[in-house]
Amino acid sequence: MNEDKGSPDDHGKFSLSEDWIATGIGLILLTVCLLGLVNPEIIP
Repeated sequence: MNEDKGSPDDHGKFSLSEDWIATGIGLILLTVCLLGLVNPEIIP
């Protein structure tokens, strides 16, 4: 059986890992702070 349980497309769908989701959220927060929409002091 050639079954890989960690493949991102188990059911033909693309799944994001937790690391990529955290990276995306971090980049969004960085962009929002750089644009001046949110003060960096309020982000923990």
